[in-house]
Amino acid sequence: MSVVASIPIRWPGASSAAFPPAPQSTFKTQPSRIRYRLAMLHTRFTEMFGITYPVMAAPMALHSGGTLAAAVSAAGGLGSFGGTHPWKGPDWIRAEIATVRATTDRPFGVGFITPLLPLTEPHFEAALEERPDVVALSFADPQPWLARARAAGARVMCQVQNYDDARAAVAAGADVLVAQGAEAGGHTGTMGLLPFLAGIVRRYPDVPVLAAGGIGDGRTLAAVLTAGADGAWLGTAFLATPEAIEVHDVHKRLIVESDGGDTVWTRAYDIVSGLPWPANIGERVRRNRFTDEWSEREATLRDRKEEFAPPKDVSPVEGLPDPDTSEILYGQSAVFVDAVRPAAEVVRTIADEAEAILAARPRSLLR
Repeated sequence: MSVVASIPIRWPGASSAAFPPAPQSTFKTQPSRIRYRLAMLHTRFTEMFGITYPVMAAPMALHSGGTLAAAVSAAGGLGSFGGTHPWKGPDWIRAEIATVRATTDRPFGVGFITPLLPLTEPHFEAALEERPDVVALSFADPQPWLARARAAGARVMCQVQNYDDARAAVAAGADVLVAQGAEAGGHTGTMGLLPFLAGIVRRYPDVPVLAAGGIGDGRTLAAVLTAGADGAWLGTAFLATPEAIEVHDVHKRLIVESDGGDTVWTRAYDIVSGLPWPANIGERVRRNRFTDEWSEREATLRDRKEEFAPPKDVSPVEGLPDPDTSEILYGQSAVFVDAVRPAAEVVRTIADEAEAILAARPRSLLR
């Protein structure tokens, strides 16, 4: 998009009786007054990393890099980028980390798609050599990768989509669990966030937990904090930022135009990719002609996947995305993205909104 703009804060969904809006003076538009009126959000997550806001940018493979990670960390959140990139070598990892460190000395992380690590192990080794503060692992048993990351001095976050994977991550020694709901964009499981998050928090009270999936404004951040999360791991909100330089303007425009209801959970693109994704993982993408054609026809698509397989030597995000056929990732939280905004503004606006809600809403419920 050619214009980067911000808009006034909007309280979507519930009526004013359900969530009375906070006074305008507490919003991002008057930052000098915010800290005098509201208590700072403080959780085990902010304390662990010495950050200001309990907000983390998800390490989105092929859709994030050092520029976005640096912007989020510099703004007081925890920035990260996806380190799984089969079409670039380990020097790319080193360059992205150098970009972060040239911008900020704040903590940051690098994330990896665990079932694909045997295919991209040099990237993992390069990341460990650079000693990021965090290594994030997702979608499979984290061992032996978790032990290697901790030996290199990193704290390890494990994103999980079911209780079996959560159990394995805790047993392996994960420092932080990320409970991901099916509302999330990109690869995810099948459980809804709220019951899954509550179950994880109840089962593992001694492990800090981040919530992922469907979080994109202060109201949703306040909701997961109230449910027991120590912070939130956001993807879609950061795709529509100027610092997400890996994401095409067409992709950003579609997120801004979406209300989240035009997404579907599918395995179609994973089937034709030929990559070893776990059977219980799919991805949430923008619904289009391709997803409609192969909905509930996975067996047929597996038999014909060679017809649709992308070129093996070209990254699927290199070309201009075709809204009718391309794999365009975003989640249901697109409803909260009304403009392309700087990453720092996304971090602070969401956190400040959450502070305002948490300062007012609980008291209004108790008599």
